[in-house]
Amino acid sequence: MGVFEQLNILVDGHIRTQLVASAVRFRIPDHLADRTLTDAALSGLTGIGVPTLRRYMRALEGLGLVESAGENAYRGTALMEPLRRDTGSFYGHALMAGMEYYEAWSELDFALRTGDSAFEHRYGCDLWHHFDSDDDAAVSFARTMRLNTERFLEEILGLYDFPDDGVVADLGAGDGTLLAELLVRYPKLCGIVFEQPAVLAVARQTMKDRGVADRCELAAGDFLAEVPRGADIYVIKSVIHNWNDESALRILRNCRASVGERGRLLLIEHALKIDDALEAAVRDLAMLVLLGGQSRSVEEHEALLRQAGFSVEQTLTAPSGFCLIEARPDRAA
Repeated sequence: MGVFEQLNILVDGHIRTQLVASAVRFRIPDHLADRTLTDAALSGLTGIGVPTLRRYMRALEGLGLVESAGENAYRGTALMEPLRRDTGSFYGHALMAGMEYYEAWSELDFALRTGDSAFEHRYGCDLWHHFDSDDDAAVSFARTMRLNTERFLEEILGLYDFPDDGVVADLGAGDGTLLAELLVRYPKLCGIVFEQPAVLAVARQTMKDRGVADRCELAAGDFLAEVPRGADIYVIKSVIHNWNDESALRILRNCRASVGERGRLLLIEHALKIDDALEAAVRDLAMLVLLGGQSRSVEEHEALLRQAGFSVEQTLTAPSGFCLIEARPDRAA
């Protein structure tokens, strides 16, 4: 591949993002779910005129999302299934990648100049407050977090021996997938889901669907202010990377104030690795652009915990790069 072709791939990535996002917005994955449609039928469902639709479907076919099913007819491929609105695990990410995330990344220059969130600069509020005024975005984000959790759930839960009983509080629990699985595996455990009000409804449904709602309390709040008391284990997964050091310390110190002397904090993060430079750099910059946060190494996470008044008991790392750091209150701190 020549230099020109390589640069085309790099520079034109935004086109592919919008091609996929438009398919989701026009609900093409749902319309083609388990059936074949002619261009006329699909035009009627989407409102896209037939001549334009044919041009667009040619692009989706090139991306591998649809395939021809006879003259002027189409069917979705396996790649299209995760993009379905009601059942697709990738629906939320594709939707936000084509809107909120897309617009935030257009302000990358601002983030690079200032070190602050490009999303906040673009929208006038941080991502979390944006969810308060946009229920669809909140639900989409929760589903994205579910996808990210489900992909690594077995690996994460296999890292640590959870107790048979007690209370586990999941701080920033998203849709509650991680906690729900814990409650299913350990029938004597009880749980606390701590999340923003806009996301709690999704978590409530998760608990009902998994049959553990009767053992789970849902608490709305802001961990920059305080976290619930009364749990034996506090889990904080994929949260600290969303914040700069000052805010991350504030969250961890609030955890320290709520964790009893016999309690434990489990910090679970995808640790920054330098062996895959591009992946690590993109993940780190995504935290900056969207949230003003940053990826951190295992050692940096441990240092934050110690500054917040914790003693690091053990650090466990999974093949994917997820690390689980068990910490207890440092009585000497």
